[in-house]
Amino acid sequence: MLDIRKYKGIDVLRLPFKVSPFFVVLYFILEFVQAIVPTALLALATAFFVDTAIAIFAGEAVSNAIYLPLWLLLLIVLIINVIGSISTLVESKVRLSVERAYMPEILNVRAHLDYKHIENADSWEIVERVSQGLTERIKNGIDAYGAILRNIISILAVLGLIVTQVWWAAAVVMVISVPLFVVALYAGKKNYDAEVEAYKLERSFVYLSDEVLTNRDAADERTLFGFSDYATKQYSKKHEIARKALLKVSIKIHLFLQSTSISMAIIAFAITFALINPVITGELSPGMFMGIVAAIFGLVETLGWSLQEAAKNLSTSKEFMKDLTKFMELSRADGAADLPDKEPIVFESLEFCNVSFKYPTAKSPILNGLSFSLNAGKHYSFVGVNGAGKTTIIKLITGLYKEYDGEILINGKELRTYPAGTLKALFSVIYQDFARYQISLADNIALGDAAQEAAQEIEEEKILEIASVADLDDAIEELEDGINTPLGKIEDEGVDLSGGQWQKVAIARSLLSRAPIKILDEPTASLDPIAESRIYQEFEGLMKGKTTIFISHRLGSTKLADEIIVINNGGISERGSHDTLMEAGGIYAEMFDSQRRWYE
Repeated sequence: MLDIRKYKGIDVLRLPFKVSPFFVVLYFILEFVQAIVPTALLALATAFFVDTAIAIFAGEAVSNAIYLPLWLLLLIVLIINVIGSISTLVESKVRLSVERAYMPEILNVRAHLDYKHIENADSWEIVERVSQGLTERIKNGIDAYGAILRNIISILAVLGLIVTQVWWAAAVVMVISVPLFVVALYAGKKNYDAEVEAYKLERSFVYLSDEVLTNRDAADERTLFGFSDYATKQYSKKHEIARKALLKVSIKIHLFLQSTSISMAIIAFAITFALINPVITGELSPGMFMGIVAAIFGLVETLGWSLQEAAKNLSTSKEFMKDLTKFMELSRADGAADLPDKEPIVFESLEFCNVSFKYPTAKSPILNGLSFSLNAGKHYSFVGVNGAGKTTIIKLITGLYKEYDGEILINGKELRTYPAGTLKALFSVIYQDFARYQISLADNIALGDAAQEAAQEIEEEKILEIASVADLDDAIEELEDGINTPLGKIEDEGVDLSGGQWQKVAIARSLLSRAPIKILDEPTASLDPIAESRIYQEFEGLMKGKTTIFISHRLGSTKLADEIIVINNGGISERGSHDTLMEAGGIYAEMFDSQRRWYE
């Protein structure tokens, strides 16, 4: 439905027409009718009514003659209101069709994006703008095209009424209309640019609003530490900066539109005065005079505001299409949404051969000529200071980034040659900021075996067994509906777990996974060192015979490792067992000694 190509302003129409051609055509037919009826027909009906009333008062017509123009006038007013309501319903139908057809496409693109775009602020900003604004921008674009069609037809209808009476007035209106439309398009571009700049600030105050000031998860700390006033002031400050950025542009546009309206009003008065003489001489009937005057002053609204507002919205939608173009051009990862293979390959070895890696926005590489090897069935621990590159190694191992120099070999075969599903089945990772899914406990654990499509495909006894191994028996006992109890606070019957219990749920997910390599990437960083050490000991005990990788800058887990690898300055500075490295008296020994009191 969405191709990788250059999107233009006309795509605001092309995209909805592709998914809902009948209702799009119907919408513009209704817009055409709405343009003709209120201007030409209403003006003529008004003229008919006024002239008939004057004729009755002058004794030139019977009193019953007033009913026909009166009913005709009422019918036109009724038609205007009915068509407007139908047009609104049709527009809603088009909007729903657009959302139903294209939002899954947007989500699909997001699911397949290269991981580098997720971590890059600029590209992620485009992703969020397109994801949040596609339906609304297309809807506004359709409105704009409809309004432009309606206004142009209205202008032509009014010009048709006055050209035979005051030809120069029609010429003046035509000459003014074109530059006003062009300037309005420019105003729309400037308005969208201002919105983009404000959006960068908006992310900050929306975070403060949604995550800090109103989120229930932060309620305890807001109360305990009393930082609500400070956060509110920060919210107001950032909101005010964004508001002023938009207001500055909005004022300029508003002043321009207002000055245009005043100019058009002056022209309308001039045309009205020019038509008085034809009425006096009898060349123009009083009713037609009133109809034309009403249409002319309606033109003031059209040219002075409505048409330019439509042009501005059209320009805004056109600028949004440029964002859609950039979004669709973002590179995607092959197999990003593939499920893990149902059966993982037999793991034998993993080797880094002179691997260097630099993040796309970084100035220098975080890994520089890194080489090491890991063998099946052993426990490894990567240690080092924050920012040394430990987590980067995991991102490369699991295939999140493939833009590295050197080779990463799995069973002697380059990592980049493996299908995504094979790599996903090979590793199970518990991250530092592991996810807390607000679904049932059973589903939370079942996600560990993503090759199964739902928890129902995994026997309940299996999930209970894994939960018991992860020491969740006591937690399950307290849950009203056992493992089927929803976790979190989204549902009324949902129950939140303690931090330690959530960590055990994450561990249970990893235990359920059939991946031969288990990785803990500092998932216990928020715990005290003693609790952290206990978690690692429990996990190591559960992983007998498995290959495990512990990532930590705290060293409570390192004694459990068969081999410790110290990462420093993008490479390996030391490696060996705990006892060997302590005897060497190097970086590891210094780090461990500085933390020794934590674990004693």
